[in-house]
Amino acid sequence: MDVELFLDYTAEVKPAIDRQLAAYLECRGQGTRLRPYLYDILQGFVARGGKRLRPAMAMLACEAAGADPYLALPSGCAVEFFHAAALIHDDIMDESELRRDQQCAHIIHGVSLAINTGDYALGLVCTIVVQDQGLNDATKIAVLDAIGEMSARTIEGQALDVGWVRDEVYDLTTDDYLAMALGKTGYYSGISPLKIGSLIGGAPAAERVALEEFGRNAAVAFQIQDDLLNIVGNEATVGKDLLNDILESKRTLMVIHCLNAASPADGRRLTELLRLGHSKSPQEVAEVVGLLEKYGSVEDSRKKARSLIVQARECLNGVRPSRARDVLASMADFFLERER
Repeated sequence: MDVELFLDYTAEVKPAIDRQLAAYLECRGQGTRLRPYLYDILQGFVARGGKRLRPAMAMLACEAAGADPYLALPSGCAVEFFHAAALIHDDIMDESELRRDQQCAHIIHGVSLAINTGDYALGLVCTIVVQDQGLNDATKIAVLDAIGEMSARTIEGQALDVGWVRDEVYDLTTDDYLAMALGKTGYYSGISPLKIGSLIGGAPAAERVALEEFGRNAAVAFQIQDDLLNIVGNEATVGKDLLNDILESKRTLMVIHCLNAASPADGRRLTELLRLGHSKSPQEVAEVVGLLEKYGSVEDSRKKARSLIVQARECLNGVRPSRARDVLASMADFFLERER
């Protein structure tokens, strides 16, 4: 697997992405009392970094269609602001403490200002597309439609993720998890930026479908790897709370596999531990991890992620040969090998 091609590409385009993101915020509210309560919070959060995967994907899809990748830069940044809002709001829902090696926005600025900042980031998404002078009106409408789909599917996935914990739902299957992950992550971290980039690039329908299917499989694998890193990753490398999924009793693929594979006694014990939520002691968190390892649930998730990446790469056969297609194949490998 060659991840260097994708890492080289992101290093190439990241400065332009960062400049574009900053430009949407740096002139707003200058010299006013509003600035520190909104624009500085969002600009500071975005400036923490991140992989800039979503703008990069939009640009790559546009290039794969034979067009100038920078035509998709503003719309890719719109998806990145959606991502920022999702992270800010998710951290509040999950009671997280760390994000990108720093305290979460709601801890630094308070819950109310963090929610408001996330709301503003969501409002920017459509505004960026509407004001993009590089797109004609028909393309803007198509991109906005894709953003509406992305927003709805993401919120649906989040509803399942949170609702299963609230209602103590345990009778779940692999397919249930995949449907949740597809909504929660699959659209805004795969399907949608690729769809948007291919629309802007004028890709034929068959290539758009191939890119979307690639994004579907790769992004769900990305979420599974995210779940794995929360259990077996290095906290200093991951840059956010380790084992937080266990504390939150999230229904990850590992947990669902274990609930279905465990002996009746161990299944009952795992359910008891999950019901404790955030009140789990460090020993009880370790007990959950031990059960996941005992029943091969960690390895099962690794195998599923690998299988999805194989499927993703096969989808690229429906895209014309190009540097962009090669970089996307490398990105799929990166999704599987990343350590944060």
